[in-house]
Amino acid sequence: MKSFTFRDENGKFYYGWWIVLAAAIFCGLVYSGIVSVTGVFLMPVTQSLGLPVAGYSFYITIMSLTQIITLLTISKHFNEKNMKKIMIIAGCVGIISFIGFAMAKSLMWFYIFAVPQGFCFGAFTMTPCQILVSNWFGEKARGRAMSIFLAIMSIITVILMNVLNFVILSRGWRVGYIILAACVAVCVLIALKVVVWSPAQKGIQRVGDLEESELAAMQQGTASGIGFAAALKKPITWLAFISCTLAVIVSGSILQHGIATMVIGGISQTKATALISTMSLIMIVTGPIIGIICDKFKLSVAAVGTSLFFAMAVFGLAYTGTAGWGIPVFMIGYMFGVPAINIISPLMMSHMYGEKDLSRLIGYVNVFIGIGGAIGATAVGVLYQTFGAYHIPWLIMTGVLVLVAVIRGICTSSKRKYTEFNEKSL
Repeated sequence: MKSFTFRDENGKFYYGWWIVLAAAIFCGLVYSGIVSVTGVFLMPVTQSLGLPVAGYSFYITIMSLTQIITLLTISKHFNEKNMKKIMIIAGCVGIISFIGFAMAKSLMWFYIFAVPQGFCFGAFTMTPCQILVSNWFGEKARGRAMSIFLAIMSIITVILMNVLNFVILSRGWRVGYIILAACVAVCVLIALKVVVWSPAQKGIQRVGDLEESELAAMQQGTASGIGFAAALKKPITWLAFISCTLAVIVSGSILQHGIATMVIGGISQTKATALISTMSLIMIVTGPIIGIICDKFKLSVAAVGTSLFFAMAVFGLAYTGTAGWGIPVFMIGYMFGVPAINIISPLMMSHMYGEKDLSRLIGYVNVFIGIGGAIGATAVGVLYQTFGAYHIPWLIMTGVLVLVAVIRGICTSSKRKYTEFNEKSL
């Protein structure tokens, strides 16, 4: 098989691209509906119900903690037999959570329905989608497949964010949550039709494998790599996990507080939403660029580079409203930096440990991403109330991302790359 193609060995459209499209729809509507568009709701909800910013943000912590428990409990069941069943159940639970939000009369409603939302977030969105895309694309195509998945997701997120902003301003935030419930319902129907565990179930070869034997090993359940238990015994594994937590502490904070920062800086909510949308649209190009760098060059270049760009973005956000260069720096840095979360994080695991237990390792990556999500939005909300402004909190987050760049440079070095020849030395 060619390392990158849109057709299978029979000349038909490669089914893996339908998996990529489905994953993009799931994450564009459900993942983004849970975390990426929360900033659109923050000010309307808190002002309507008279809620404190930190108190409202705390539901994100509850949701993220539930996601963590979900992944720790069921990630080992993400397999050929159970994947579709788990995703369908999680999607149905997600519908209930958004309906609950739409009916909210106090903080307690958000706290209660954050629990089923966390289950949906863990069992229906990024973790299973990353596993499915990884299953359908080998090492030579996985980075680009991931980036295309995230690029399409970005388009959907932009549309969703602007639709929600219009609806919330014209019809109210409760209608916005009902729309998100309907989005999850659509995704459940797509999952019923499209989700397939791997090329083996379709009887076709996998795009992007280094050689035929890699596919045979995958089909027989003997893919090369370091086992999950052995990987967890290595300190470098935990360092990689920690980098995921630190990166998402920052990204989660931006998703929840980025628009609010701009509004306080003198930008209208509609314009702030438009700026975020513009960045997401441009990421349709920047995401695949990062994917190509991952596939064609060293993963370490992309891993360190995206973290530093992300740090630049947050530094710019710290000066929004006080310096004219704040917003441009934020936008440029964010467009090239945010792939650090969902492109680089899972690729670190295949780089370091091969494919033997890749699905379980990706599950743990997302556990630590969940920890970051649990801390970030609430922590920055508390820091904002402590300092009375977002300037210092964002400078702190800049330093966090510089540390992430250092950690990821170590984890993605040539010395850390898994091969059957250097397995004993890792």
